[in-house]
Amino acid sequence: MNIPSRDMADFSDDDIVEIARAVESHDFDRIAPPPQVWNNILADLEVEVATQEASARRHTRSRFSSTRILSIAAATLLMVGVAVAIVNTSAGDTAVTEVANAMMTDDGLPVSTSATADAYVRCEDEQCFVQVDLSALPESGADDLELWVINSDVSDMHSLGNVTSSDGRFDLPAGVNATDFPIVDISIEPDDGDETHSGQSVLRGVFAQP
Repeated sequence: MNIPSRDMADFSDDDIVEIARAVESHDFDRIAPPPQVWNNILADLEVEVATQEASARRHTRSRFSSTRILSIAAATLLMVGVAVAIVNTSAGDTAVTEVANAMMTDDGLPVSTSATADAYVRCEDEQCFVQVDLSALPESGADDLELWVINSDVSDMHSLGNVTSSDGRFDLPAGVNATDFPIVDISIEPDDGDETHSGQSVLRGVFAQP
C-alpha cells in the first residue's frame, strides 16, 4: 500500500481511519528489537522479582522474630511466676517434724486430778518444742502449774514455763531433747521464790517415738 508523503497535520480523522483499515500485516516487515531492549526488560524483571523475594523474607523474619520474642517473653514470665511461687511456698510453709509424744496422767502421783494431757516434742527448723494439749487445767488454787522435762534417773530437770491454758507451746533449751529428758511433768508450784520442783506433780508421762 502506498501512502502519500504528507505532513500528518494534513490528514483528517477520516483519512487516518481509512488508512488504518487498508493496512495489512504484510505491508510491514517484522524488525527484531536490538538485544539491549531484551536485556533491559529482563533486568527490570529480575529487580522486581528480587525486590518481592526480599520483601517476603523480611516479612517472614519479622513474623518469626515477633513470634520468638513473644515466646521468650511468655516463658520468662512463666519462669518468674514459678520462681515467685516457690519462694512464697518456702517462706510460708515451714516443715514441722514430730519426734516424740507422751500421754500424761496422774497415775501414781501424790496429787489426784481428773485431767489428762497429750504432749508432743516437735521440731521446726532448728528449734524443738513441747506442745501440750490438756483435757482441762488441773486444780491448783492460787499456785502455778509448771511444765518440766526430767531425765531418766530424776537427777536433772528443766522448767519450760508456766501452764496457763489447756494448750501451749514450750520451747526446749539448746541441748535438751526427748532422748536425754524423756519424762514430761506438770507440777503445782507455790509462789515462794523457790525455783526447784515442789514435788507436787499432778500429771506425768514418758516420751516415746511416734
